[in-house]
Parts: sequence; structure tokens; C-alpha cells
Amino acid sequence: YAAPARRCGARILRHTEVTGIERRGAAITAVQTTLGPVATDTVICAAGAWSRAVGAMAGVDLPVQPLRRQIAVTEPVPGLPPDLPMTIDFTSSLYFHAEGPGLLVGMSDPDERPGFATDTHDRWIPRLAAAMERRAPALLDLRRTGGWAGLYEVTPDHNALIGEASTVSRFLYATGFSGHGFLQGPAVGEVVRDLYLGRVPFVDVAPLSADRFAADAPRPEVNRV
Repeated sequence: YAAPARRCGARILRHTEVTGIERRGAAITAVQTTLGPVATDTVICAAGAWSRAVGAMAGVDLPVQPLRRQIAVTEPVPGLPPDLPMTIDFTSSLYFHAEGPGLLVGMSDPDERPGFATDTHDRWIPRLAAAMERRAPALLDLRRTGGWAGLYEVTPDHNALIGEASTVSRFLYATGFSGHGFLQGPAVGEVVRDLYLGRVPFVDVAPLSADRFAADAPRPEVNRV
């Protein structure tokens, strides 16, 4: 994504923090960063778990909370098909798929509390082992060789926030995917492109507006793991 964007003239500033968004009335005029101000009348917020803070800079409420999720990686599995698909046990949320010569394994942790912590811990492992024992007991024979933690960006109804702010001119957002973002990202990019250009997107994203929470009418989560 970055390489074609640069070929089209985009400038990507890595390791650059947004520190503020300037407005004149309802109109955005600039974004303040650690490298200096960027004059603009449009902001697209795709800041993941940090989106609520970015929205607040512009006076827009984006109800997104960070939530730590962990995964484990196993030792090599002899005879593992390299194209083993992601396999999910919907009862427990246990999932696994090929990761190099081994498996990547994970599941949700109902004891995890919202926050920005990304350190790893083993408190979720007993629940993971119990799910393995029920659904895929052979996984218990595999040695865990690594893993990591990252942040989900969760909304109250676990559906994404996609749209344009109704109170601030030209503040667009695509965030709060609650675990679905990697899958939906390419299509959402096309939607946000059209919103920026003032075109009608190929799919109606009105139900995903952040305003749905102000109306006290969140839509049910359609796809859930």
C-alpha cells in the first residue's frame, strides 16, 4: 500500500505524532505534529486504538476502546499444509492457522480489561488449553515458542465506525473494527476514498456512522468470532 501511495504522490511521515487539530469554527485548518503543522481542510482518522484521542482533538466523539489480544506461536508441525486456512471454534473463539512451519493460535480473553497495555502474560493460557482439549487436543502436544500482544479497537456494539463527522467539516473516520479490520481494510479504503472525493460509495455505510450511539440505536454485530 505504501509503495503505490508514494508513486501517486503521497508523503508518508513515519514516527510522527499528531498533537492537535486546528479548527476555525466547524472547519479544519491544520494538523499539528511533532514535525510541525500540516495545513489541510480534511482529516481522515484511521488511528485504530488511538482514534478516540484523535477525534477529541477535532471535537468528534469516536467511542473506541483499546483492548489487548494475545496470540501464541508453536514449534514446527511436521506435515503441516502451508495453506492451512484459519480454523475457528465459534463456541470458545479458539482459532489457529499456519504461520511459517508452525501454527499461530489465539482466542478472546473475557478477563481482559480495556487499556493500552501490550505486554504479554500467561493468565489466558489455561483457558486456551481447555479449549484445545475440547476441540483440537493434538495442539496440546505442541511446544509454544513465542507470541505477542496487540490492541483491538473496540466499539460498544463491536461494529466499525466509518463515515464523516456531522459536526466538523471534512473529518472522516474509519476505525473501531473490533477485530475485523484486517479483512475489511481494502474495501474500507475504497469507501473512504469515495467519501473524500464526494462520491457515493459502492456500499451504504450510513449504519456505521458514529452518530448511531447518540441515537441510542446501535446495530447488532453481524459477524462475530
